[in-house]
Amino acid sequence: VTIAASPDSISLFFPPNPETDVVGYKIFRSEDGATPKAEWKLLTAKPLETNTFQDTNVESGRTYFYYIVAIDKFANESEPSEVVSDKLLP
Repeated sequence: VTIAASPDSISLFFPPNPETDVVGYKIFRSEDGATPKAEWKLLTAKPLETNTFQDTNVESGRTYFYYIVAIDKFANESEPSEVVSDKLLP
């Protein structure tokens, strides 16, 4: 997972899951990387069908942590991706 901050957003880029039954991805965010993953905020109301995501609900000076899971056509979730983080500079 690659992450990039701009003045008013954070973008995530990740390779597509190679499995043929994947229908999308869920993006999760936290402001504390030590928070248990079950408590992270889900940012995608429905599975994301692309392998890029832009988070515009961010504030300058804060650090955000993200992870991604793939969803298959049976609603099974993959293992979480690595956690990535970035800070929006004021």
